Amino acid sequence: MAIGTGADAIVVSNHGSRNLDTLPATIDALPAIAERVAGRIPIILDGGVRRGTDVLKAIALGASAVMIGRPYVYALATGGAEGVAHCVNLLRRDFEMAMALTGRARIGEIDRSVIW
Repeated sequence: MAIGTGADAIVVSNHGSRNLDTLPATIDALPAIAERVAGRIPIILDGGVRRGTDVLKAIALGASAVMIGRPYVYALATGGAEGVAHCVNLLRRDFEMAMALTGRARIGEIDRSVIW
């Protein structure tokens, strides 16, 4: 429906909904959504991204990008703008290391075969 109404992207988020017991995590819901979207528009994953391996898994399961709300907020609270820059740099380095350890030189090479 979102694609039919002209959405430019889809955000997969359960912001606040995990308070209800047994609801799936966004990473668990992502593959079915990616299958339905079939590459027609970008998919952005929101929720649970704390490490570069989380980014790698999200991309492998169909996300085009991820949101990093909680790490960003914690970094801002503890270190201001420098803290946020440091947080983003750490996440990027961790993601690049995860790519290297799975033999991927480019983001476009990430696929489900990296999921262990």
